[in-house]
Amino acid sequence: MRIDAGGKECPIPVIMAKKELEAGIQDVEIIVDGQTQIDNLARLGDTLGRPITSESFGEKFLVKFANGETIVEGAGSDDDSYAVFYNTNAIGSNQNELGYNLAKMSIFTLSEAENVPTYVLFMNEGVKLPAGDEQQIIDNLNTLIDKGTKILVCGTCLNFYGITDNLKVGTSSNMYDILSAMQEVGKVITL
Repeated sequence: MRIDAGGKECPIPVIMAKKELEAGIQDVEIIVDGQTQIDNLARLGDTLGRPITSESFGEKFLVKFANGETIVEGAGSDDDSYAVFYNTNAIGSNQNELGYNLAKMSIFTLSEAENVPTYVLFMNEGVKLPAGDEQQIIDNLNTLIDKGTKILVCGTCLNFYGITDNLKVGTSSNMYDILSAMQEVGKVITL
């Protein structure tokens, strides 16, 4: 089955492909515009046990999912896994130095924890933390990655703020992956 997702922004290509894969369809191919969509589809393929290959397809790209049995995991979790969600670059209602310092300290505290989060998720102004110049934040996020945490950063938000090329740590991701991460863990802590 070939899906034409040309001109569609993420997460639409991911949702289109996931629907077919979870229905058990084999030979799933999807046409997309660029590397961001390819990367997002690669993560989907890895999650579902159907890795991808990609090739040029005129001015677009053709992504092919490997045939096989699709792994479908149930939503939610009963374990002690958790995600931390930053939707701003400061903690509290005031966007000031105190709020920023609290956000920085929270990331440090997470990196020192014994039970690190499964995910740290950044959206809206929160993307300015992993794309900023504060080395302590970058180092602490890298420590979390070394301990097994996945860092997902909203690519649409990075584009909106014009800081896509400034991302220093984590994976530029999409709404689908971020919401799926929230559903996968036992709880989500919003700071």
